Amino acid sequence: MKLRLIPLALAIAIGSQSAPVSQQTLIGKPVGSLSLLDLDGRTARYSSAEKRVAAVVFISNRCPMSNAFNYRLNELYKDFKSQVQFLVVNSNANESLDEVRHHSQEMGYDFMVYKDLNNTVADLLGAQATPEAFAIDREGLVMYHGNIEDSPNPQRAKQHSLRMAIEAMLDGKPVPIPETHFLGCALRRARPR
Repeated sequence: MKLRLIPLALAIAIGSQSAPVSQQTLIGKPVGSLSLLDLDGRTARYSSAEKRVAAVVFISNRCPMSNAFNYRLNELYKDFKSQVQFLVVNSNANESLDEVRHHSQEMGYDFMVYKDLNNTVADLLGAQATPEAFAIDREGLVMYHGNIEDSPNPQRAKQHSLRMAIEAMLDGKPVPIPETHFLGCALRRARPR
């Protein structure tokens, strides 16, 4: 029997989920408030009453596709941290708070990563994969849903979707492309009790 090696890109695709633009769009829908845990186990909240643009990005410690965007997500945060509230969220039930804390330190993130216990925020937004991004305007309405960029390889990225959405909202303009396709690892949801 011959052992066949599967190229990494194919292995990622096999274990990943390609998510089409949703049939039931969230674009224009209100978010309200979100409750997450910070890495010290304290409750952190987002409220649309703060009247700030927000970016919610679902990530994973273990997903190669999600990790391909770590540096670019960190750069995005550094570019907009004074104007945008970033909620970088780990909703995977199989990744503990300790593991998320360790991964965040190891990666040297400038942003805080939050834990979404029982997938409350992921379920509210309908998040399916990592990485998956949402942008919320000052009124608390979802104005963008999709990828961070259109390629995990920074040299091949042609569309910087989340950046374009944030810039448009900060300028008071419509988001040019409100929904994009994204590719990533399926969220590992908590099992029902």
